Amino acid sequence: MPRILTSIVAGLVLTAGLAVAQDAADSAETNKPKKVLTVGDKAPSIKHITWIKGEPVESFAKGKAYVVECWATWCGPCIRGIPHLTKLQKEYKDKVRILGIAIWERGDNPLPTVKKFVTAQGDKMDYTVGMEQNNSIAEHWMKPAGQNGIPCAYLVGKDGHIEWIGHPGTIDPVLKSYVDGTWDREAFATEFRKTQERERVMDTLYDKLYAASSSGDLSVSIKIIDEAIAKHPDMPELEEMKFRFMLRSEKHAKDAYALGEKIITAHWDDSQMLNAMSWDVLDNPDVKHRDINFALKAAERANNLTDGKDPAILDTLARAWFDKGEMDKAIAIQEKAVEHAEEGQMKDELKATLKKYIEAQPKVG
Repeated sequence: MPRILTSIVAGLVLTAGLAVAQDAADSAETNKPKKVLTVGDKAPSIKHITWIKGEPVESFAKGKAYVVECWATWCGPCIRGIPHLTKLQKEYKDKVRILGIAIWERGDNPLPTVKKFVTAQGDKMDYTVGMEQNNSIAEHWMKPAGQNGIPCAYLVGKDGHIEWIGHPGTIDPVLKSYVDGTWDREAFATEFRKTQERERVMDTLYDKLYAASSSGDLSVSIKIIDEAIAKHPDMPELEEMKFRFMLRSEKHAKDAYALGEKIITAHWDDSQMLNAMSWDVLDNPDVKHRDINFALKAAERANNLTDGKDPAILDTLARAWFDKGEMDKAIAIQEKAVEHAEEGQMKDELKATLKKYIEAQPKVG
């Protein structure tokens, strides 16, 4: 089952033994000061857009508010969010104008694909829609703001400055507050800048870890993470990264669980974190030493926090009991996971796992 992403860690580990090569031009580009875009800054230009639906926007008009939403035709979450944006446009009418701008589209000539998609959506996509030209939004909005995924939305205020950046699915209370005149841009900006700084720290760390991977020795990577922890003790995600690296090292795997206990204690009320920690121990093929009791402890707490109703967490808990050889418990819990899952791919996967557990039961007689 899909979990909180640890693919960057896994990818860095998988590159162990590979050479890291960079030419002088790449190095010079890397060392250039990076332009930063954050909340409170003047919004970048909205030019170089091919407008597909609605009245074209050449610039942000003073006294008007806009939502600039970045999406793509290949992005499932973006597509699922289209009706929500249409609802918001109808709700706020002339108070806020929503602009859905396709970015990162694939192929040499993606415009026909985007046009066809927008036409097929009809009234379900009832707001202004366009597509970037020459990576205009990706380069001048997404990259300097440190936004690496879509959908992503920007609220541009009546003064032309950015009020908020985030997932469009969470913009409802922001819009309400902004339109009501109670939005505190500076308060949000303070927290957002902290998030951006943490992301910059992580980006720098990923570069160092990738370079270190050529040694093939995970101890080198763990030492680099330790140095980052010493410099940024307020970033618990660094300890989580260290834990996952240790699990993948023959030398450090058994010692990883002392750190793991520290982490789950600190996150004892965070069901998703506990679930991710448990699943990584149970399912990742690169883990060198599996402490099933540790995984069970984290999964049981996560399940209690969610009142036994989260299918993904129930799936993790069932897996822990299965790996301990407690087939009856595993089956009973997996049945609950199937019961609480919505119809679709996830439920089908849970059913397949349940079948596997049932077939693994010792035959009687």
